[in-house]
Amino acid sequence: MWPEAQIRNVMPLLTAETFSLQFNNRWRRRRQVKGPYYPRRTYLCYQLTPQNGSMPTRGYFENEKNRHAEICFIDEIESMGLDKTQCYEVTCYLTWSPCPSCAQKLAAFTKAQVHLNLRIFASRLYYHWRSSYQKGLQLLWESQIPVEVMGLPEFTDCWENFVDHGKPPPFNPSEKLQELGEKSRSIKRRLEKIKSRFVDDLETGLRSLQLGPGSPSSSKSDWR
Repeated sequence: MWPEAQIRNVMPLLTAETFSLQFNNRWRRRRQVKGPYYPRRTYLCYQLTPQNGSMPTRGYFENEKNRHAEICFIDEIESMGLDKTQCYEVTCYLTWSPCPSCAQKLAAFTKAQVHLNLRIFASRLYYHWRSSYQKGLQLLWESQIPVEVMGLPEFTDCWENFVDHGKPPPFNPSEKLQELGEKSRSIKRRLEKIKSRFVDDLETGLRSLQLGPGSPSSSKSDWR
């Protein structure tokens, strides 16, 4: 019988078309789309790597009707019965960054699974202009879960390890990956702005703890 990690590695793979459509990071509005419209779903590809050198475990999930991909991922990891005396690196590639509810559940999950070191890379930011979604990202950072935007290295790793290469894709993979990497730059800038606000708020909170309540005049100086 195969070791458990090898059994779990026998998994379905994304089609090249699914990768191209769902990890596409080009900004668009429905009325601006040329050709047939397709919904952008949430896909989560994960790789769990034991630090003892054992074979990594890979898999992917997509949103179900009443269950987000992140929750499917959490349930899958919890069902593995991992050795809590071992440490594991977990990398997730998401088509959309987590919603506030999933951010809370991921934070609680990593708090309970202290032997896991989770990193999240997202192709696109979900409702990044809304305060509640920004607070969800901030909660993940506070919980020591790095959330970054996928760049060329991450798109390449996702393409190589989670996509079925059994037949030639209807596009040039190298050109597609380069395009995704270039489009990610503006999304990274958006995330950096959210992160800078988080750092500013954190520093302001630390100063308040050190200095105590400020005077009315000092409070006004914090406004921009």
